Amino acid sequence: MQHAPACRQSDPAASPDVTHTDAVTATSRRDFNLICDPAMQEISVSASRRIRRAKDFLAAAQFMVGAGFHPRAGRTTLLLAKVFAERMRRNGQGHFPFSAEATARELGLKRRTVYNHVRYLRELGLLVYVEHGSKRNVLRSRYGSAWTSTVGYRGTATLFAAVAPRVWDEAMGHRIDGEGYAARQIGVTDAGRELAVAKAAERQQERQTPQPTDPVDNFRSCTPSVVVPQPRTSSSVDGGIKDRTRERACQKTPRPHRSKGSTQWSPARTAAAMEEARGVQLQTWWAQGSCVRQLSFALRPFFEAGWTQEAIARELARWTVPLRPRHIASYIASEIRRRVNSGSLFLPDGLVAPYRQPETSTWDDGKTPHGPRYEAMQVFKASTYRPAAARAATALQEIRQALANRSGKHRLEPQRGRRVSGAHPENLRLTRQEIDALLAENRPVTACESLWADAEQSAERRIEAESRLDSWEYRSPASPELR
Repeated sequence: MQHAPACRQSDPAASPDVTHTDAVTATSRRDFNLICDPAMQEISVSASRRIRRAKDFLAAAQFMVGAGFHPRAGRTTLLLAKVFAERMRRNGQGHFPFSAEATARELGLKRRTVYNHVRYLRELGLLVYVEHGSKRNVLRSRYGSAWTSTVGYRGTATLFAAVAPRVWDEAMGHRIDGEGYAARQIGVTDAGRELAVAKAAERQQERQTPQPTDPVDNFRSCTPSVVVPQPRTSSSVDGGIKDRTRERACQKTPRPHRSKGSTQWSPARTAAAMEEARGVQLQTWWAQGSCVRQLSFALRPFFEAGWTQEAIARELARWTVPLRPRHIASYIASEIRRRVNSGSLFLPDGLVAPYRQPETSTWDDGKTPHGPRYEAMQVFKASTYRPAAARAATALQEIRQALANRSGKHRLEPQRGRRVSGAHPENLRLTRQEIDALLAENRPVTACESLWADAEQSAERRIEAESRLDSWEYRSPASPELR
């Protein structure tokens, strides 16, 4: 029997019933021992196998609690197992996070009660630890020296895995392959098959049994089938999404709509255009698979101009489409309009709507040859940028004058052969004649390929002069060998 305070905080009507449980043999009851050692409640050393479906977890919890393996587990334990089963559906491996505060608010229990019943589920072999939660700020470790108080705080949550103890598999007649958490169910025994058939028959009988309904309240002035007519109000007409049709019917100004037959296309002509569009679709690889009705509507400018399906297919082949468009009809309509307005496709006037062109100036305003827009732009530039540019030019001129005065006082003699005479910091802008005069008076500076070529030629001449012999001796060529 569980604690009395925990029982008072739960709703008896919503609590699961633990009186009806499956039969447990005496052998299974005697062989099962509670897992009280926290070290044996880890996922790596657990003797229970993994459960991925919430239905199996609830069935195992119902069996273990109803069999009385734990003296303190009861209705509140099953309520907690039901909450955990809902969280299991978010993960394919049957793992779920655990928050004592959120679970206590959801069940209307105290945090200590939640902790106790979670411990009961772990001792029954229904839950194992995947990861232990911590109050340590993981953001501080992640950011390191870059962490500040504005980054915030974030701890790690406890992760549980739903498992099934071996005693439940034996009672249900499950055939298990393997040991521990990685074990899996590979079939059922004969007793398990009989139990499954009995459960299926019981569920079928429950479906066929009519459910009791609440009695009809006849204490009112009229029965529920009679509704007193009520005066119509404005709220009954324009309220809710279900009254959209009535709302449009009661509008004072009807929405403008296109009159029937305004495109001047008869049903027979539309059907003929669809047949032509089908031929174009078969001859164009990237148009295959599209809606023929939408394709025929997009090709109407060609049909209006009198083009045949062969001519339309040749024109579409010139477009060199590298990939299949996502919406073929919209692409064709927009491409026809673009090519007609750019002049690369010629169709009669009025078949394709022109692009909206911006208004241009006729330059006949008498004030400026570039139009009023250009004049307004120049006025904006003069009022915004030219004062700052004038101040910058004045400051630059003052800096150049200060540098020239300083270089005149502390001027050094230029080194011969390394500088061009007459070139000073104040002469930053030289004319072409001044540059030619300086190059004629001074030796040009060699660099890159010319400098490397001169160095190689001088090295070859030096090596040749050093290896030249003062005396030489004539040697006759060797006689050929006798064969």
